Amino acid sequence: MFNKKIIAAALAVSGLFIGTTANAQFYAGATVGQARWNMDCAGTSSCKTNDTSFNILGGYNITPNWGVEGSYYNLGTVKANVYGIAAEAKATGIDLAGTYRAQLGNNWGLFTKLGLAYSKGEATAAFNNVRGSTSKNSTQVMLGIGATYAFTPNIAARAEIASRKVDFVGGDGNITNFNIGVQASF
Repeated sequence: MFNKKIIAAALAVSGLFIGTTANAQFYAGATVGQARWNMDCAGTSSCKTNDTSFNILGGYNITPNWGVEGSYYNLGTVKANVYGIAAEAKATGIDLAGTYRAQLGNNWGLFTKLGLAYSKGEATAAFNNVRGSTSKNSTQVMLGIGATYAFTPNIAARAEIASRKVDFVGGDGNITNFNIGVQASF
């Protein structure tokens, strides 16, 4: 009698995992776009507050709606010139986020993500032949929203807006990027 209960419980539990596996799906992708840095350019002779950004990402859909996603990102380099001092800042990092997806018909989908970003903010300043640089690592909240369009069941275009705060020695910056790219599910 006891063995029959154990077998029945094991079958019931394995049925839960089989259902989850049918919904589970890995995906990988890459995006490229524009990062806009929230910087004050007052008092500068030149100032560039946006640059090309890119992400390399991978994720796992635990259910049709919920998942987890990680990415490596490069938010580009911004530059300013103040009284002959050339300054630039750049940011790179990795993030890990929970995702929520909503399917809109057969091809379109929307997603949101919320997680943590581990960023490296680097700043450099140069005047004539004197150059100095600093870097600072930080962990901050990141959030994003986006859409996908499936060309096939396994290939989709992806567009997203993500926002991260990056710390630098002596300050921080909010950086928002808009990227488009492709992702493949397998």
